Amino acid sequence: MKKIIAILLTLIMVFGLVACGDKKDDESKETEKAEETEKAEETEKAEETEKAEESDKAEEPDKAEEADGPLSEEEAAAMRDAGTLESDPYTGYEYVEDTDVWYYSNYPNYKDFGADGKYKVAFVCKFSGAWFTPKDQACKDTCDKYGYEYLYIDANSDEQAWVDGIENIINQDFDAVIMTPVNTSLLPEAVTKLQEAGIAYLTTDDPGPDSYGFYSPHWGLYDWWLSNETAKVMCEEMKEDGFMDNVNEDYSNFLLVIQDSPAVEAIHNRCVGAKDAILDAFPDIPADRIVELDCGASLTEDHLDKMGSTIQAYKDDVDVWISVAGGAAALVPTATLFSENGVDIANNTRILDCFSTPDPINLMLADPAVATAGYGYGLVPYPSGVGMVELLHDLFENGTPIPAFSPYDLIVVKEDTVQEYYDNYIEE
Repeated sequence: MKKIIAILLTLIMVFGLVACGDKKDDESKETEKAEETEKAEETEKAEETEKAEESDKAEEPDKAEEADGPLSEEEAAAMRDAGTLESDPYTGYEYVEDTDVWYYSNYPNYKDFGADGKYKVAFVCKFSGAWFTPKDQACKDTCDKYGYEYLYIDANSDEQAWVDGIENIINQDFDAVIMTPVNTSLLPEAVTKLQEAGIAYLTTDDPGPDSYGFYSPHWGLYDWWLSNETAKVMCEEMKEDGFMDNVNEDYSNFLLVIQDSPAVEAIHNRCVGAKDAILDAFPDIPADRIVELDCGASLTEDHLDKMGSTIQAYKDDVDVWISVAGGAAALVPTATLFSENGVDIANNTRILDCFSTPDPINLMLADPAVATAGYGYGLVPYPSGVGMVELLHDLFENGTPIPAFSPYDLIVVKEDTVQEYYDNYIEE
């Protein structure tokens, strides 16, 4: 019996050991499976990381090439629209906050300036006159100072003549050109041709974009601001003088006339600036008491025609007039028309314009009523001609990029400053 019990105990122990062994084997297999799964996951992650790094490396040469090489206007325009373009005059792409405009100059294929032993500068201008003639003379005087050849081309308000002028200076291998286009829509094609020829360029007085929306470097007005600030002065004095006291509560005997030239960006921006200031000062002016005219090229005859028709259409109902313009030729014809139609100029009109010729100054000095009514931002042309050629000289001699924007100063001309302005800028 004892033997039997001993045998049974032995068998139980053997079976127990076998069971323990099986359990250990199962646990070992599960551990091995877990380790294999973990290794597989780590391998997969490593492969994904390697692929990502290879992908990044594949993209890096293109990025480096873009950064090291010149940025095309097409690429720059896309970056500008995406908000990633950096302003830097040495890359040619420069943003000016005051004008809220991107400019492009200093493009990489400038020609070898003065390669034939002489520097040649041209001014292709929309027309001559009291404003552009002194500017032309200043350009010539400054070119003579440096021994540069100089050519002035007067397009006489003819678009094709202006385009032919650009072709002319390209064919004659000029180094640089100053441009005032007859119409700013002519600039994109002109700029493309100038870039292809390697000719440096800048605009003056009438700015505009190229085909990618970048503006040429510009010497001129911060148009909206100059007119807006002048209109603020006018509106403040209108309030002090009680000018609007004669206006009906519903404005039925009042008219704000905007003598605009929408096709000329500079003039249009001036008109918008003045209108904004007036409506800020007198927000109750109804929309139907505002008349906006298209005065074409903003010449004297344009204003006589458009403003004359407007006065005839409204003179029976309107007593109080505000006229806003921005082309430098509106005050004299407007005051003349008011006078011919029996309007009380001193008490019932205010006339705001850009003053760039002696004509409005002389009329204000000769007629006290017009002096009371007239407001303008005075511009002096000769110094700008000197300044533009100095910029080109710095480019030729030192490689300094033409600044994106070079502004005129604000000089408000009105009844109590007109004599001083005449003494300082006209009489000389």
